[in-house]
Amino acid sequence: MVTEAKATRPGAWRDAVGILAEAWRFFARHYPVVFAFGALASAQRFLSVSGTVDWAGGAGGEIFTAAARVAFIAWAVATLLRGTHAGWSDARARWSAWNTRNWPTVLATTGLLLAFLLVFKAVPDALAGRVGGIDRETWLSWELAIKNVTVIPFTMLWMTVLLAVRPLRQAQPATTSTS
Repeated sequence: MVTEAKATRPGAWRDAVGILAEAWRFFARHYPVVFAFGALASAQRFLSVSGTVDWAGGAGGEIFTAAARVAFIAWAVATLLRGTHAGWSDARARWSAWNTRNWPTVLATTGLLLAFLLVFKAVPDALAGRVGGIDRETWLSWELAIKNVTVIPFTMLWMTVLLAVRPLRQAQPATTSTS
């Protein structure tokens, strides 16, 4: 029963909102760079869905977008962890220790992510059928173009802060005392 009470503790929600706020501050402060990376994916997605350029809809387009997203995450992690003096040799132990101690925060963050999914995915999808005069391909093209410079990079930053930055910046592996 102690575990159930711990999972619903207000601290987990406070920490989850803190992670969300940290991601938002980073997103807003670095938006020109976020936009530049997102614009690459937006262009590929827009061209792919609209059928404007053949390569964009194939493997080449997907590889291009994946490379842009990997480069974005690499830049974000390097920027977010700048000044962190912890070495990579014990990163796995720090990550494991942080997640063991903070699993309620991870669950609370998952709950927030699901709520955001409803707002930013389900609502636009429901509205798509109600907008007159726009064909589905045009709607999807614009939806993906906009999401690739807003919701998608923000979610990637949010998960990066949750799953990489917080654990690697703050956690210290559990040490056993032999004295």
